Amino acid sequence: MRKVVAVITACMMLPAIADVSPDPSIPVVPAGQALENLPPPPDSHRVARDRQASDSAGQTATERTRITLKPGTNELVKVAVNHLNRIVTPYSEPRVTTSSQVTTEVRDNVIYIGTTETAPITLFITEKGSEDEALSVTLIPREIPPREIILSLAGGSQPLTITRKAESWEQAQPYIATIEQLFRSLARGELPPGYQFDQGPKGQLPACRQTGLRIDFSQGQTVLGNRLIVHIGVATNASSKPLEFIEDACGDWDVAAVAAFPRNALQPGERTEIYVAMKRDYVREITVKRPSLLRGGR
Repeated sequence: MRKVVAVITACMMLPAIADVSPDPSIPVVPAGQALENLPPPPDSHRVARDRQASDSAGQTATERTRITLKPGTNELVKVAVNHLNRIVTPYSEPRVTTSSQVTTEVRDNVIYIGTTETAPITLFITEKGSEDEALSVTLIPREIPPREIILSLAGGSQPLTITRKAESWEQAQPYIATIEQLFRSLARGELPPGYQFDQGPKGQLPACRQTGLRIDFSQGQTVLGNRLIVHIGVATNASSKPLEFIEDACGDWDVAAVAAFPRNALQPGERTEIYVAMKRDYVREITVKRPSLLRGGR
């Protein structure tokens, strides 16, 4: 009898069951049709691949060891915090400009930089003594080992700028001896201290004209110092007889000296290099101090 009373009491405590008959004002949609326009569930493998590709792209952008820069374009690079990092620049005497609290030391063309902060560091790197162009780099300190970053200029060319080493070398000896030593070094395939080389013509090219010789500087080379710039071209004997190269064929107001190597006398079809040293930033000034007698002497 006690069990029956317990069951009856429990049933009386249950809430009344609501009427669940369908409302005729709400249309009934089959389950298959309701799911027809829903987007498919995400592919977990594809999502993982996309995330991994995104992470790899981020690493490629900031963790590269060799970076090609264009003046005026900023690059992001990860560096180590609480360690020294080494940045190899394309400049012979780089100078660092920054507003961040970092430690920097310049040795030749290398910048050593360290920081104890995790805030990004923006650097402008220029050639000492020249503000013609600047390389912009933003360093992002992270808890990683020390890094070496190698910077190069777009196009593979090095900047042609004034350097103090070239100025010191040019002023350490008489003018004629400087030009002789310069040509001697170029003939040996060497560069004087501070001089820079570019595999291609730069600036205003010399105008050399000699009958029978074809002289071309458009495919030549350029070597730049402080006050001298040397254009290197090729002379070819295009005639049917031997010819001797005449240095005056390249003479001009801004030409300091002209030389040929390895030979001055060319047989038909032979070639030789032509060195033309020009005065950099030369400005021709003609001042008439004596009145001409043809004009009355006044």
